[in-house]
Amino acid sequence: MSRLLCEGLSKRYDRVAVVDEVSLDVRSGQWLAVLGPPGAGKSSLARLVVGLERPDRGEIFVDDRLIQSARPHDRGFGYLGQSEALWPHLTIAENVGHGLRARGIPRKERRRKVEEALTTIGIETLADRLPAAIDDLQRRRAELARAIVEDPRILILDEPTGPLEPRNRPGFRDELRRLRAGWDRTVVVLTQHRDDAFAFSDRLAVMDLGRIVQVGSSEEVYGTPADAFVAQLLGPVNLLQGQVAGASMSGELFVRTTIGRLVGRLATRAEPPVGTPVTVAIRPESIRLGPNLPADANRFQVTVERQVFHGPLRSIDLRGPGDWPIAASALHPQAPDLREGQALTVAVTPDHVVVLLGRYATVPKPGESVSA
Repeated sequence: MSRLLCEGLSKRYDRVAVVDEVSLDVRSGQWLAVLGPPGAGKSSLARLVVGLERPDRGEIFVDDRLIQSARPHDRGFGYLGQSEALWPHLTIAENVGHGLRARGIPRKERRRKVEEALTTIGIETLADRLPAAIDDLQRRRAELARAIVEDPRILILDEPTGPLEPRNRPGFRDELRRLRAGWDRTVVVLTQHRDDAFAFSDRLAVMDLGRIVQVGSSEEVYGTPADAFVAQLLGPVNLLQGQVAGASMSGELFVRTTIGRLVGRLATRAEPPVGTPVTVAIRPESIRLGPNLPADANRFQVTVERQVFHGPLRSIDLRGPGDWPIAASALHPQAPDLREGQALTVAVTPDHVVVLLGRYATVPKPGESVSA
């Protein structure tokens, strides 16, 4: 296992910074997910780390070794790119061992390493098949076997489920979970899919426009996003504009919003003065629909507009004070019997009302959807 440290990495194409002063510390044996939308700079960051591109500024360390000038095959990385890259005329075993052959590894040792990699990924029975004879999930597993065949100290996975059909993505996530359980290495997963980021990461870094905007555990980043962009990227969320109306001795913040005064908690340690514009973020699953509402919770009146049944989960569109749309969700057995047009009181505890500094330009107006 090895530690990966990136300090101030930057890369520009013309005048555009695709990677902008990125610093990351991935501890030995840790799985870190870098989550961001398309164009955030994730693949460019991956290429800088594995040596396919040279940074304009910054340093990359593996343990205590400075490596940004080292050749890719001297860095000790395994790399799974975001697009399929198997040679169509080679068998799966030949594809997995292609890099070993190019490096002059003796045939007997090469065969042993290929067999170990195929067995680790569970595709040893596909060794003599051609890529065209297997499905996209099996091909992706073969590419993963090729990435680990040289027993790398650090594995970089760029959009690991990206080339797969949606129906096959859960299967590859399961494969990575299984690999994690029995393969003790440092891994960085770069993805635009939050399901991938949540599935097997110890820590989560959110990236946008070439910068890392927040780092923490998945639970921390989901529950206390740094801003509205992070809040929306990590899942459905209600966003409300408001102004600071005061604070309690215990540190809770009072906010005037379009649905009334709410008590919440600030996502940062700043102490904004009264009148400061803020955005309030409330996850749909945090809204309690009754019948037993917490005594210390924020309460407000809503009307049920629509319900959608998703098996164990029910999503509910509500209309709140000021005709403001509110999205809620609940496990089906825990949700009360509701009907369209029904008026009821809902609640959300202060711990689940996250106050973000500043207004967010795309907070919808009444009549528009607020969930992302």
